[in-house]
Amino acid sequence: MTAAALLDFDAHPAALIDLGRLPQDLQDAAVDHLRRLVRCQQRGPVLGRRGLWDLTGCRRIYLDHDRCWRLVYQEHPPQAASDRGGIYLLAVGRRSGHQVYNTAARRLQLLTSLPAA
Repeated sequence: MTAAALLDFDAHPAALIDLGRLPQDLQDAAVDHLRRLVRCQQRGPVLGRRGLWDLTGCRRIYLDHDRCWRLVYQEHPPQAASDRGGIYLLAVGRRSGHQVYNTAARRLQLLTSLPAA
């Protein structure tokens, strides 16, 4: 594998808290999936509408065999020839009641409503 195959990684600060609150086996699974995402070895299915939210541009990964726990992220394409693109983690949590999707959408809405620096 070459260094060019690696994507940058960033996360919403609260998504890192989500990750830390998971049971250890799910934390391990999430870290393994994130590692594969930044190495371009995996991609989750594209999301659209989930519950009341439009998560177009986001993707999901299942963290367990029962598909009860998920992580929601975005892929950012390279902006320039020297840019690698990246993975941005929005939320990690339960699917039940669209919890993880609701959380991701709220965080995404907050990010897009921030004034440009």
